[in-house]
Amino acid sequence: MSSTNGFQASTVTSSPVELTHRGQAYYTVSVLLIAYVFSIMDRQILTLLVGPIQHSLQVNDSWMGVLHGFTFAAFYSLVGLPIARLIDRGNRPLVITVGIGLWCLATAAGGLATEFWHLLLARIGVAVGEAVLLPGAVSLISDLFTPHNRGRALGVFGMGASFGAGAGLLATGLVLGYFTAHPLTLPWLGLLQPWQTTLMSIGLPGLLVLVLMIGVPEPRLRKNAMGLSPTVRVEIPLREVLAYLRENRRTFTAIFLGAGCFYTAVYGSGSWVPTYFVREFGWSYARIGALMGAIMCVCGPIGVIFASWLGEYWRNRGVTNANLRIAVIASVLLALVSIPLLMASSVERAVPFLVLAATLWTCLFGVGAALIVEVAPAPMRGQFMAMYTGALSLLGAGCGPVMVGVLTDYVFKDPNAIKFSILCVVLFGCSLAALVFYSALRSIRHTAQNALQWQSGSIAQP
Repeated sequence: MSSTNGFQASTVTSSPVELTHRGQAYYTVSVLLIAYVFSIMDRQILTLLVGPIQHSLQVNDSWMGVLHGFTFAAFYSLVGLPIARLIDRGNRPLVITVGIGLWCLATAAGGLATEFWHLLLARIGVAVGEAVLLPGAVSLISDLFTPHNRGRALGVFGMGASFGAGAGLLATGLVLGYFTAHPLTLPWLGLLQPWQTTLMSIGLPGLLVLVLMIGVPEPRLRKNAMGLSPTVRVEIPLREVLAYLRENRRTFTAIFLGAGCFYTAVYGSGSWVPTYFVREFGWSYARIGALMGAIMCVCGPIGVIFASWLGEYWRNRGVTNANLRIAVIASVLLALVSIPLLMASSVERAVPFLVLAATLWTCLFGVGAALIVEVAPAPMRGQFMAMYTGALSLLGAGCGPVMVGVLTDYVFKDPNAIKFSILCVVLFGCSLAALVFYSALRSIRHTAQNALQWQSGSIAQP
């Protein structure tokens, strides 16, 4: 017990500034931000390739939803916890580096697909690689920054998701448009479809991040070298992680389920809004990709930074459940904004609400990570972050795009009714998310106190 308590004390109270130079901390956030940008680009690339892939591989909306959402989410969630346990006790920069290499190569490999199952296997590889980044990055950033400025650091990192979504749409639209006009022929592979070349062109540049990861420090190694925490790599038994989860189940259920429902609306709408513009207003995928990409590059980071800043502002003034309040507000506003976006009679009327929706889609990218840091003991953060990302991926990415496709194919039975399918999913997801988040506004205070007081084998009781 004494050794574990020593581990806990050093993990919680050691000053990050003492262990790592400030410049290294900011360098780490910058590199992880770039990695997150490429991660989201590779994850979201299929958004603008729906039509070309359907035409080439002969699949309907439901199967595209499975490819774009459920397959990725299922494997992302499946490997998340084992990877997070490795992150909580191992060399985090090394684990993250391996994940980056895997997802970049898997994205490029999707460009070699000639059958639907080929592309399915490639997306599984992307999911496994990307499951490393969020738990590893949040755990690493939490050790490099003090509680006073940790929220802003996580917010800056969270910008990677929003900027990556925008950059991915913009780059995919431009690359797809170019290779549609200038098809590429390669030795042994022959003539490539534009969507195949696009996957290769977006996937391979991410490998450059591997070079930048060389300079990312591991605070645990610095602690060992300074003799501050000889037991820093002690593994917390899974039974203790589950015990803490049971003792605080109301809070964690609300956070996990609420995030899953919110992201059901986000992924359901974000994945299919480009197709909505194509079918409803006659736009090309390249054109809507350029527009959405530009909007996401500007509005996405604004949503992340503003939500993170507001959460930190409220918390510094004594509002202990500030981040959860932001989650409730974002859920309600997204539902309200989506109605005029999807019921618009013209592009001119739809675009302003697309701007607002894009801002709200990204609100929880920083706030969600901050929530986990608040309520999870330091030695368990990677594992609880994996549970959080697993829940939002399985429910959000896994169900949102599929639900839209199924409603379009089997309920409305009309491809042009996709706006109603999207709206049904958004209203359902956002309404449930707001209610679930709201239910934990009181319990989160007690859970946050438990996280601060946690010692191995001893959880604070109400």
